[in-house]
Amino acid sequence: MSMSLIAIWGVLNLFLSVFSVQKIRRNKGKCNFIYLWGFVMGAFVWEDMLVLGILHAVIAFISVALNNSILWLVGFLVFWVVRSAGETLYFFLQQFVVPSHHPHNITTHFTVLRKLFGGISDQKCFIILQVSMQAVLTLSLFSLIYILKNFSL
Repeated sequence: MSMSLIAIWGVLNLFLSVFSVQKIRRNKGKCNFIYLWGFVMGAFVWEDMLVLGILHAVIAFISVALNNSILWLVGFLVFWVVRSAGETLYFFLQQFVVPSHHPHNITTHFTVLRKLFGGISDQKCFIILQVSMQAVLTLSLFSLIYILKNFSL
């Protein structure tokens, strides 16, 4: 990946992190979900974007400063290993938790899955999301090991 794209990624994430402060301040109640476009950054709500935007910017700027794109890729993959492991656990636990209050009651966020598979149950949606995050975790670890084995930092 070119250093210019990594720099753009860092600036974009830093901008979104700063922008998220305004979004968080405006909406003091419920979390606003942004996963449809924020997923690539691992952000599902603005509160995620606040923290993860800074993280992604720091990784990008360190990589640019050291002129090492492999370093950015390793950082990105380590992030996805950690993030997807956490989300895997979250969706696993959500299948068995009973709270029906926000943000735990996320039935309305299964619209895309229900368009694909019909009126499936919440539990089936949680299982699909849990296993999807396990797939992301597997691919991230696989890619990380491959890169560390075959490329020098």
